Amino acid sequence: MSTAYDADGSGSRNISLKVGDDFVEDFDRAIKRGQLNGQLPMDMSRSEAIRRLMKLAIEDPSLLGDENKEK
Repeated sequence: MSTAYDADGSGSRNISLKVGDDFVEDFDRAIKRGQLNGQLPMDMSRSEAIRRLMKLAIEDPSLLGDENKEK
């Protein structure tokens, strides 16, 4: 993962990470499914979804635990 700071003094960063195309497509489909089911706002972007996931992880770091425990 890499990080780039905004030069506008907004106190925010742009982050980038590398994931497989299939993973991104699955994530985008999950967002669209949530939108169509009325669980997510229709205008939710991938960036907003990731921000929300990050906030959840900050509030409950156990969400980032070993994924094999859930399977």
